[in-house]
Amino acid sequence: MRTGAPTAAAARPDSRLAGARTPTEVRPRGLRLVPPVRRPAPRAPFVALLGALLTTGLAGLLYLHTALAEDSFRLHDLATRSAVLADQEQALEQEVAEAASPSRLAERAEAMGMVHSENPAFIRLSDGAVLGKPKPGVAPPPPAPTASAAPSTSASGAAEDGAAEEGAAESGAADPTPSAGAEVSPAAEDGR
Repeated sequence: MRTGAPTAAAARPDSRLAGARTPTEVRPRGLRLVPPVRRPAPRAPFVALLGALLTTGLAGLLYLHTALAEDSFRLHDLATRSAVLADQEQALEQEVAEAASPSRLAERAEAMGMVHSENPAFIRLSDGAVLGKPKPGVAPPPPAPTASAAPSTSASGAAEDGAAEEGAAESGAADPTPSAGAEVSPAAEDGR
């Protein structure tokens, strides 16, 4: 051992027992002094950041939910409109089918003055040949025009109407002539 000046640790044995180091102690190589512990960071900015993130997330979810609900309402409106348009389309198709029915076409043709042909002919489109011997249709004779008495307001006009009715009854007609001013239906005219 070396005999010389006593070290600082030897001079204060009580400090060694306490485990405290003194600045003059010799430190082994590779070890260094730990920096002092810093104060903890303030919590207010961290809490504010978490609150902002939470608020932003909730606002985003609310916006997304609102947008989805709006799209749901729009989809419901479009589905309702589509159903109404489908009903209208079906009604129009039914009207077209009724207008294209053979009986309806025949009624319209007769109203336009066309007549039914007893022996129609057909044209073959591939070669233009006429199949059958066509005969022109014969129109029925037009209904006989009837003289309709003008409505009269005087007593003499009423007497004339009464005389006309008596004359019709004497001629053996089943239906008496209608009184002045009454309209005669086409079916009644055909029965005369």
